[in-house]
Amino acid sequence: MLELLIGIYAGICWLLIKKLKLIPWNFNTQIVVFSLPIFGSIALILSLNYFCPITSDVKVVNRSVDITTQTLGKVKKVYVKTNQEVKKGDTLFTIDPVPYQQEIKSLEAQLSNMKSTVSSYNSDIDASRKSISSLQSQLELSNKRIKQYQELVKEGAANRFDLEQAISTSQDLQSRISAAQSQKSSLETKFSSTYNGENASVSELKAKLDQAIWNLSQTVVLAPTDGLIPNVQLNEGAMMAPFKSAFVLIQKQQSVIAFFSQNELEAVKNGNEVELALKTAPGRVVKAKLEYVVDATSQGLMNNAGGMLGGNATTAGIPETARQLPETDGKLIAKFMLDENEPPLTIGSRGTAVIYSEHIKPLHLIRKVMVRVGSKINYLIPKLH
Repeated sequence: MLELLIGIYAGICWLLIKKLKLIPWNFNTQIVVFSLPIFGSIALILSLNYFCPITSDVKVVNRSVDITTQTLGKVKKVYVKTNQEVKKGDTLFTIDPVPYQQEIKSLEAQLSNMKSTVSSYNSDIDASRKSISSLQSQLELSNKRIKQYQELVKEGAANRFDLEQAISTSQDLQSRISAAQSQKSSLETKFSSTYNGENASVSELKAKLDQAIWNLSQTVVLAPTDGLIPNVQLNEGAMMAPFKSAFVLIQKQQSVIAFFSQNELEAVKNGNEVELALKTAPGRVVKAKLEYVVDATSQGLMNNAGGMLGGNATTAGIPETARQLPETDGKLIAKFMLDENEPPLTIGSRGTAVIYSEHIKPLHLIRKVMVRVGSKINYLIPKLH
């Protein structure tokens, strides 16, 4: 575009000076004629770069989601194929549910049995009380017999064997009372142990049953969002483990980002018009708007590992996202929002982008011509192999 403007300027000078001779060709005229395009070109280039920034580092990106399962099992059926579009909630694949169904039946039986056990605690506690009361009565009677035998043995009216047998009976009764009291305390503890107003044992089994039901629900893997599955290698009969990736789902929502030098985006604002010329869409100008500028660079990030640079010029303290990359080093990221009527773009497309600020709008025409010429040049494939 600059060459075209200089050519037009040279033609006007030739017409006015050489052809029509309206302007004399002298020393002063020569200085003006040769100086004007130099300073004019510098001013034009600086103005264009400031008020209509352009970059050739544009990327069309889509977020991806790893499709995983949180249960262990054998893949029963795969419902999707390579390059298939899916909607949110569509079934992607299923895992054999039989082991989890059996676990649910087992826990339901245990829960029913535990509820019956808990309901019988009251009657068991009453039975323990009656048993303790009966044993205490027997113990009182046994103690009276011991006193009687002691008096009779002292007077020689009874043998010592009967006294020892009565003492043994009393000790046995005391042991049985202690065991009955321990059993009664255990039953009372189990009965009074509650969680959220419910018996703790019953609550624990209900929690296990809920977990088993949730595990069963995870045997059916659904699409978390609308998107495209580019490659399906999962086969029926394969074993899936928790958090093991089955395949990748590419979301339909697209983002277009561009990298600019740190001093190029001073004049632009969110919502400014943007035009894109992508290599995957030669001859076409894609319309968008500036959504926002990330007011940070990856090289400015630092974690708590102890500094920006470690010993021997290593990058200790810098997260992986902050490692220097030649193509993005020190650059700001601008995110664009495509117009609603724009068709989906090829994922990973590269190209050129121009942001039109609200200042000096006649400059927009020059950039628009440059973008359209660039889009036509994308038809060319300059290689010899």
